Amino acid sequence: MKRAKIWITGIALMIGVAMATRLALQAGAIGAGYAAKQICSGVFVARLPEQFVVETDVLPRLATVGPLTQLLDYALDSTEQSVVASLLGQTATAQHQPRYGCALGEADEAPLFPRSDGALKNLNELSAAAATAAPPARNSQGRESAALQNTLDEAFTEPSGGGRNTLAVIVMHRGEIVAERYSGPVTAETPMQGWSMNKSLIATFVGRQIDQGHLRLDDSVVTALQAAGAGGATVAKADPDLTLKHLLSMTTGFDFSERYFPGDDVTDMLYRQPGMWRSAPDTGHALPPGEQWAYSSGDINTASLIWQQSLKGEPYPDWIEAHFSQPLSLDEIVLEPDASGVQVGSSYAYLTARDWARMGQLWLDAWHGRSEVISQAWQRRAVTPGTAKGGEIYGLGFWLNTDHRAFPSAPENTFHAGGNSGQFVVVIPDKELVIVRLGLTLNESRTDMNALLDDVLATL
Repeated sequence: MKRAKIWITGIALMIGVAMATRLALQAGAIGAGYAAKQICSGVFVARLPEQFVVETDVLPRLATVGPLTQLLDYALDSTEQSVVASLLGQTATAQHQPRYGCALGEADEAPLFPRSDGALKNLNELSAAAATAAPPARNSQGRESAALQNTLDEAFTEPSGGGRNTLAVIVMHRGEIVAERYSGPVTAETPMQGWSMNKSLIATFVGRQIDQGHLRLDDSVVTALQAAGAGGATVAKADPDLTLKHLLSMTTGFDFSERYFPGDDVTDMLYRQPGMWRSAPDTGHALPPGEQWAYSSGDINTASLIWQQSLKGEPYPDWIEAHFSQPLSLDEIVLEPDASGVQVGSSYAYLTARDWARMGQLWLDAWHGRSEVISQAWQRRAVTPGTAKGGEIYGLGFWLNTDHRAFPSAPENTFHAGGNSGQFVVVIPDKELVIVRLGLTLNESRTDMNALLDDVLATL
């Protein structure tokens, strides 16, 4: 009996060691990927100081999954515009390319779409080194009234224990900026990562193509996967009835996990997969399409593939320049791809705070039927509550204020784009308001967006 207990204990120990080793390898790969990608984009896309990116973004994020911060090693090559990061024996490389930003790794296949060789017309030529001369923290643009000055003071003031890290706030009323403030080294010229606000952009790009007759909400996902050359196993896992609408509404039923820990589907997708558009379909279905809402970055990356397929070979930066940057007078928009060339529609969009506000104004104008870029029919459809179980808080790429759940004091038809670490573009149609808040807020409750909206609504 004693030998049996020793044998069982030995087996359990071996399993525990194997699981710990596997978890360490996953944590190393994800951590190295996150560090390489964020440092590359922070320095070469956002043009922020390297130290700021590492100390306020990378290290705090790594600290949330254990004592990894002291184990990180990285090298930034300013000439090659690349970053190599290593953690727990795992290495990741991020490379910057003009107009495309930074992407991790090398694809094991040819890019799915042609790449643009044009220069971004409105590129601000600030270098990363020049960003160190940015204005000091809480730099006011001097546009706000006394009441709004107090509102912005509160938005940038750290709560007890800190962690708010507000970097930019813009309030637009009736199409005009009435309040604007930044925390250095961020300025009005800094492209800021929107994280999941990219999902709202993808929905908008799809809407444009639907308006023009190039896409339909009932377009087949299986057909798109086959056209992209997905393997037979991937195609076979996708329900034949799965459509673009299911992707945008996050009702695919894919067995895709949105938990952000090493080894989970979403972190594996973002930091280990060259073709992120495959990640959700590769998990297969847990439920039939249309039955249950479940937040899924993987769904949107597959939708991004379908949007790019609809461009018929036109590089997506060129298409965005023609249909959005020029009509909306955007200063700079960088949407980063994965290694296969598909834009990471779940996460990797960089716009200045003013350009995020201009996108919010587009959504507001389209809702009122005042836009020539996006139809009122599409924008109203995109912010209509879903009918799947749990989907009443989400439309097509936008968060809703159904039953005043998101923002209790705001009108129920308020909607917003939202992203990790406290990114918000809030649109309040009844009040002709667009409110942008950007930051690096690990605990998103510390953004206190409800207080910001309450103060703005009380003032305007």
